[in-house]
Amino acid sequence: MTPSLFHRLDIRQRILLLTLIPLLLISLLLGSYFIYTRLQDTERHLTEHGELLARLMASSTEFIYLTNNNAELKKISKGTFMEQGVEDAIFLNDELKLLLRNAQFPFDPYKVTRQPLFKSEGKWFFSQPIKRTGLSVVDNPEYQNTEALEDVIGWAVVVISDAEKIAQERQIVITSCALLFVGFLITFLMARRLGKQISTPVLELTEAMQRIQAGDQHYRLGKQYSAEFSDLAEGLNKLADAVQKSLENQAIRIDLSTRKLTATLRHLEQQNEALAKARQHADDANKAKDDFLARMSHELRTPLTSVVGFARLLSQTPCTADQLQHIRIINQTAQMLMSIIDDILDFSKLQENAIALERISFNLEESIHSVLEMQAPHAHDKGLELLVNLPAKANTRVVGDPTRLTQIIANLVSNAIKFTEKGHINITLGVERINSQQSLFSIYVSDTGIGIPKDHLDQLFQAFMQADTSITRRFGGSGLGLVISKKLAELMGGKLSMYSEVNQGTQVEVSIPLRMSEQTRNLLKRAPELDRPLLYFDQDPAVAESTLHLFSSSRDNIKVTHDLDEFLALAEHYDVALVGIPVDRFSEPKVSHALAGIKPKTRLICLTPCGYELPTHLTNAVATPKPARLEKLLELLAQSPTPQRTAPQPTIRRTVRVLIAEDNEYNQLLISKILNAHHMETITANNGLEAIQLAESEVPDLVLMDVHMPVMDGLEATTRIRQILPKLPIIALTANVIESEHLSLYNAGVSKVLLKPINDKQLIKHIETTVSRTQEQERDRPKHLDHLENTPAAPVLDVAKYDLKDQLVEELLRLANQLEAAVIRTDKIALRETNHQLAGLAGLYELPEVECCTADIHTIVHATPVDWSELWKLSWRLKRLLKGSDEAIVGHINERFEGTEVES
Repeated sequence: MTPSLFHRLDIRQRILLLTLIPLLLISLLLGSYFIYTRLQDTERHLTEHGELLARLMASSTEFIYLTNNNAELKKISKGTFMEQGVEDAIFLNDELKLLLRNAQFPFDPYKVTRQPLFKSEGKWFFSQPIKRTGLSVVDNPEYQNTEALEDVIGWAVVVISDAEKIAQERQIVITSCALLFVGFLITFLMARRLGKQISTPVLELTEAMQRIQAGDQHYRLGKQYSAEFSDLAEGLNKLADAVQKSLENQAIRIDLSTRKLTATLRHLEQQNEALAKARQHADDANKAKDDFLARMSHELRTPLTSVVGFARLLSQTPCTADQLQHIRIINQTAQMLMSIIDDILDFSKLQENAIALERISFNLEESIHSVLEMQAPHAHDKGLELLVNLPAKANTRVVGDPTRLTQIIANLVSNAIKFTEKGHINITLGVERINSQQSLFSIYVSDTGIGIPKDHLDQLFQAFMQADTSITRRFGGSGLGLVISKKLAELMGGKLSMYSEVNQGTQVEVSIPLRMSEQTRNLLKRAPELDRPLLYFDQDPAVAESTLHLFSSSRDNIKVTHDLDEFLALAEHYDVALVGIPVDRFSEPKVSHALAGIKPKTRLICLTPCGYELPTHLTNAVATPKPARLEKLLELLAQSPTPQRTAPQPTIRRTVRVLIAEDNEYNQLLISKILNAHHMETITANNGLEAIQLAESEVPDLVLMDVHMPVMDGLEATTRIRQILPKLPIIALTANVIESEHLSLYNAGVSKVLLKPINDKQLIKHIETTVSRTQEQERDRPKHLDHLENTPAAPVLDVAKYDLKDQLVEELLRLANQLEAAVIRTDKIALRETNHQLAGLAGLYELPEVECCTADIHTIVHATPVDWSELWKLSWRLKRLLKGSDEAIVGHINERFEGTEVES
């Protein structure tokens, strides 16, 4: 019985249960024991009876077996068979063959005689061997051999049925159960009577309590009870008197509180009037703020337009590579700032409902292509493919606001590119007919980017909010793009929704009802160029499918292959071949080189990423940018390829033996690759002590010394190397711009101090000039920081040039995991060393997000006491910056350092 069921029983039932359950358990135990012993006695009696009969038969038939007196054997068998319960008396010879029996049921003599008792199908077989004992002729008992005189001459088997035994057992069980039931019934009647004497007063007391609780405050108990129940009744009456008095006092207090509440409500009404006035003032202030924001945004946009315009004019004049790099950075920064200002202006207008939508006829397909062509350079720089899937026979000539619709699409595509590091961006247009004049146009922008947690999706549509606080640092932006796009879509009568999974990608859908204009022409029906066979090669099946979607009605004439070797083998059998040049910088050279093997009779139409130039030797090739337009492809199908120009080759420098003292393996690899690219031999040391030993044994031309290293730092190592090799040039590498540290390095004996991040041109220049100087010449120079010389004017280190993408990403993630492990172990020493290496990489490659985290960690680690909880948050934030963003980091570095080349 469960506790809840027991609690639902009244007191009378509980008394019955408490009385009967123990008695029932004891009765069941005793009855079970009694029944068990009686059953055992019955079985034992049957066994003893059967064994006795078998022994008597065996002993009495020994002489009969020896004399073969069958008449006497039948008498004994018949006498045994007449015994109660005996079903058969069986005699077997020594070979277990039947001599005599009374019944005819089957049995197995071998199983029966194998053991004294054998049970089978409700029958008990008791067997005894009949032995020939013989008579001894030797008078002396010492010489008698009893065992030698005994010999089995047959078997006596008694078969007893267990039916009588089962009947006795049934009678025992029935009798015992009847006794138990009679005892239980007597106990139940006695317990019921006793329970009624106890429960009746309790129930009456309970009823009185319920009536008082229900509001009958004047009800009292007048009946006299015995013993303790009399005390309970008296106590209940006194309790009812106290409750009645308390309720009267409570009514008085409620009346008083009601009067006070009425006064409070009047006061709240006055406060509400004051709040309404304050809200009006706040609305006025907010409007003034919006006016100021709009005015200031406009004032900022005006000079920025001049900055962008003059930067564009400056880029058209003769400029050095560094100057072009600076102009590009100015353009990028100005465009980013203008985009943010535009978002702020649009958001301000949307808040004030000041945006008026146009209603003009335009081609939605043309608007989508315009956005993709505008966003293609950024996507292709990151190695992303832009895929477009437009309905082949749909009417995309609509009436609406092309500017605002283009703004929505551009915002969605820009976001997809920003948060995607590898894969592709897919733009799909769906058309659903609403009626004869209007259709629902759904634009889907999906990516394979970092994705967004489901619990963060809602906050993306709040102004100035992004999925997490690190997004702005990693990718930039104001957090207004999606808000503006959503509100513009709603102004057009549509909606914007988002679906995303972390590390799987995001899909944004904007659905807008638009009125249709005149029917567009169908280009495929008027294109005879598509009637002939065409070979198409693209390594990416998704890109190939997107391009084939343009030729939806002529796909049967196009042979598609994704294998470069197969394409080269098939090319000679086609007059025209369509070639997709990969946006991946690692795959593109392989494809470009392979195209040189195609015979000139096959004309090549190359779908190229932005910035790609066809090699000059491909005289049979023409190019069109990705993503392709059908009109352009039809135009190029009948054109000849145009030659392109090749790029100059870099020059090579001389050889110098350099000892690199650096504790970070990745920095060792980077510096070694930079020096090896200029034909310099490198020797690496992991700490200052190793640097001293290698400097003494190898005697290099120059030492590149990192300042902060384990075991022995660069300052002490420089001092000791100076004592051994006073004329050996030493260049110190540090990310610290504090002049006092630089003076300490010069006093220790360094020849030059260079600041991180490494500028490969500057590094090579100083190695060449420093090697040619003597130590005395270097130490005579003024001991102060030459900021113009030590600080690079612009970052010119191109990581891609030294093929270090994978190592950089692997090292950053390894150090982030190592830092997290140090925080978990609360290991300050390991934490400092790991954070120092991360800070070095962040400064080396200008990763401000990572550098910011390492700076915060450095501050907390050197504080007393150390705030480990804050360190855990910072390590988690650092991992989030790096998680899933390895390609983004490399892309960020290459974007900063692109356009540089090794100086000869």
